Amino acid sequence: MGLRSAVVTVAILLLVHSNVDALTRPSSIRLENNGYTGIVVAIHNNVPENDELIERIKYMFTEGSKYLYEATRKRAYFDKVTILVPKTWTPKPEYQLPGNVTFDYADVIVAPPNPRWAPLQYTKQYQGCGEQGIHIHFLESFLSDPNTELYYGPLGRMLVHEWGHLRWGLFDEYPDAVGDPDNYQEFYFSPITNQFEGVRCSYDYKAVPLIFFPDNLFYRECNGGPDVGYEDGCVYYVIVNQDDVTSSIMYGTYPLELIANFCDDDETNESNLHNREAPNKHNRLCGRRSNWEVLRDHVDFQGDKNPPRNMTEEELVPEFTIVQHKDIRVVLLMDTSGSMTTDNRFSKMISSSANYISSIVTDGSYIGIVEFNYVGIILKNLTLVTSDDDRQALLESLPPDAAGSTAIGDGLLKSIEVLSYGGRNPAGGIILLISDGDEREAPYIDDVIDDVTRSGVIVDSLAFTQNADSKLFKLSDATGGKSFFYSNEPGSNTLYEAFASTMERGDVRDADKRVQLFGTSWTLVASETREGGIFMDNTLGRKTEFAFSWTTTDQLAIEVTLTDPNGTVINSTYDGYGVDVTFRLLTIKLPGVVQPGAWEFAVRNLDDSDDEEVSITISSYPASDDVEPIIVTSELSGSITAFERGEPLVAYAELRQGFSPIIYANVYATIERPGGYDPVQLQLLDNGAGVDVTKNDGVYSRTFTDFTGVGFYGIKIDVDNNNGNAVVVDTAPFSKARPIISPDKVFDLPTIGGFEIPLPGTPPEEPKGRSAPYFSRGISGGSSRVESEPPGFTPGSDTFPPGTVIDLRVSASSFENATVTLAWTAPGDDLDNGAASRYEIVRATSILAWQNDSTPESHYVISADDIIQGNLSEPQDYGQREVYVIQVPIAENATVASYAFVLRAFDDAGLVSRFSNAVQATLREYVPPSGPSKDPEKEGLTGGQIAMIVCLTVGGVLLIAVLIVVGVKCANSKEKKVDSGKEKKVGETVEEVDGHANNAYTVSP
Repeated sequence: MGLRSAVVTVAILLLVHSNVDALTRPSSIRLENNGYTGIVVAIHNNVPENDELIERIKYMFTEGSKYLYEATRKRAYFDKVTILVPKTWTPKPEYQLPGNVTFDYADVIVAPPNPRWAPLQYTKQYQGCGEQGIHIHFLESFLSDPNTELYYGPLGRMLVHEWGHLRWGLFDEYPDAVGDPDNYQEFYFSPITNQFEGVRCSYDYKAVPLIFFPDNLFYRECNGGPDVGYEDGCVYYVIVNQDDVTSSIMYGTYPLELIANFCDDDETNESNLHNREAPNKHNRLCGRRSNWEVLRDHVDFQGDKNPPRNMTEEELVPEFTIVQHKDIRVVLLMDTSGSMTTDNRFSKMISSSANYISSIVTDGSYIGIVEFNYVGIILKNLTLVTSDDDRQALLESLPPDAAGSTAIGDGLLKSIEVLSYGGRNPAGGIILLISDGDEREAPYIDDVIDDVTRSGVIVDSLAFTQNADSKLFKLSDATGGKSFFYSNEPGSNTLYEAFASTMERGDVRDADKRVQLFGTSWTLVASETREGGIFMDNTLGRKTEFAFSWTTTDQLAIEVTLTDPNGTVINSTYDGYGVDVTFRLLTIKLPGVVQPGAWEFAVRNLDDSDDEEVSITISSYPASDDVEPIIVTSELSGSITAFERGEPLVAYAELRQGFSPIIYANVYATIERPGGYDPVQLQLLDNGAGVDVTKNDGVYSRTFTDFTGVGFYGIKIDVDNNNGNAVVVDTAPFSKARPIISPDKVFDLPTIGGFEIPLPGTPPEEPKGRSAPYFSRGISGGSSRVESEPPGFTPGSDTFPPGTVIDLRVSASSFENATVTLAWTAPGDDLDNGAASRYEIVRATSILAWQNDSTPESHYVISADDIIQGNLSEPQDYGQREVYVIQVPIAENATVASYAFVLRAFDDAGLVSRFSNAVQATLREYVPPSGPSKDPEKEGLTGGQIAMIVCLTVGGVLLIAVLIVVGVKCANSKEKKVDSGKEKKVGETVEEVDGHANNAYTVSP
């Protein structure tokens, strides 16, 4: 089959990658003519085959499309959705080829639970407001269990809520003890109404302040009221019956039929008006802008893109395509131009290729080989690897030498021919392109890129040294591939990792994934012996390999010895000790499952006169099929960093075991820089500050600002268990989005997928789990390129301002002492690096007053005289906890005082950060005391008695006979005893009051 016919065949299935999300992670989602296309839903290979699951996914998107259309005011709907099923499922005629669709880069995944959120759906978000997320995660049981829609509402509505997170970078507007524990609160004092309000959006919800005691199966009305506030632990409990409220979808109350909108800043529409005062995560991270304000600035709608369009219900039904994972197909596209002979580049590439073919390529994969110099040359068509003979045939096809020019474009076309050989469809095949210089021969990359993208292949690129062509990374971006940079300097090992990553692209179970423990390169002086070591944790140990390569001679140049945890020495007499001088490769392969513990190795340079460069890679596989390995993945903020526009490079690393996040680990990024400068090491943090938007979710991040100019920046990630402090989170949450149900049903909630539906009202606590085993990991974090500099830039100049504080909070207040305690994470001098020079803290009368006029001079700027604890001129280093106690005035005869606070940081060059999130501090003379946790006179009311209370008709006087009948109808036939905490007497009425008053039910005699 020729290239053109192959392109035509896959055109209908190919997903074109978009750059809406700045991450190096590709996304194919586009909004065109009001329809979202390129949406990928992937089912994990641990999910059993289930045709009904596919139907549920279709149902969710079909219903969600109609809901999205109305919620976006006729501007968007779900148009084209691809569902990727595992290779383990039975093939069917309707299952098409996957093209460049993979599980790792899917937009929605159906997978085993993440205990941090289970059983609820959630969206993984690395970046801040307005930025695209990673994926939406559903449990298979959550989609299929009828209890889901019974307690949380239609699946389509839940999908649209999560779409707000994923596509537009919105955040939750409800109090969230799991996703925002340090800022969790149910009530706040509003200077507008001069009373305590429930956290909600929009304003018109009706709710009742309740406190729950799950251990005693008991709940009651909270002590206190809107004038004085409520006792600790009180929950703003939204009731089922609502009248006028229509938003917000991000408040999580979409089960209510009336909720159909994202909140807006239009003051003429009170039922949809955004609550800027509410202390929720969306307001904190989005500068208190409404959902629609964020949407209007998004590329999907900016400049009146995708204006309202009238469509029928039939037109809103998405088009679904089902595809299935196939075997991995890889073409090695190798630069054999003359420049590759410099600094042993060619020998390193061939040695890495040989290690890849002999040790890393999995049985059942297809491998082809193409070289390019003056033209592209096919050295080996796709070969199915099932035996050592197949591997040997591939080794013998590697190019023997390097000479000539650089024809990258022709090499790409030849690679597509290889993937199309024998009438195959090239879509989904991987091309690993390795090159060290600018292209010199036509056709050029720009000439063939349209053919490459239309073919559906994925191009991973490795820039070999700073001289590599700058278009390599753009080519990978366009095809959904990965970008790597190999500096050819000591310490770099990306060359090996670029090869290995191709075997992780298909439908590979975690239990079958190769895990790299260690990777580096050393320069050994004559006769030098250098020692190193790794810790083999108990999740690994199978097919363990120590691989070493040398560069300067075709003779054996090094000697290696290993020492296992018992002290047994392994040397050249060991059966698994192998040397291949042709490819300058020494490997030690350990059979079975090796012993956990500390493994040491020593490498000796056999040459007594010259230096020798040695590359080292240590890897292993999971100990068994039922053991989940500890996995590290990494992303960067982009493969191209716009440094000239003041854009930093952000590194993200996610650490997990299965889908359970690992927190409290040590995670470090080492950044290689152009211009001969030494690498820089940064500790990545999971602290909910700086660029880390969610604390303790297993995602660690940090900005890099120490640029040295134009060129490639390579990242290496090293992880360990922090001296035994790392924790694998394995506990379900106690509070997140709440089901909209009568409170009497709270203690009778069912399980979904083996997880209990979270209860309301449990205060936030530190995540719990089991201690992670001792472990270490070392992987490539990817690469990014800077293509231009700010005017007048010189390395070392102060280009970036201090970081913006995003986690300012009120940690305490005292009416008696007239003090407010503010806490935040210290920013850096350059974003989140170093220490700022001073702080400026501003006090305003209210958050809205600050938003209406955000100039410090219009408010009160805190001076040193106002500070009891803290020093404005001595900020700590980034990541340290700042705690300031500030004196505030309290008016005479006042019982409540309230102020808003913001801050910003300055550096020694006069650069200033943006203002922090604004917080409201409330000082109360009287704090309602805690009431009983169970009724002292009763062991508990029955479910029927509770139902009588909850089912009271609003505003009516009910006869006791009616109460009994209603109680029988509403009661659950449960044997549990549950106490509502308030006994209703004959003649009492339950009176409905304004929901804005935050006291939706008042009991009066």
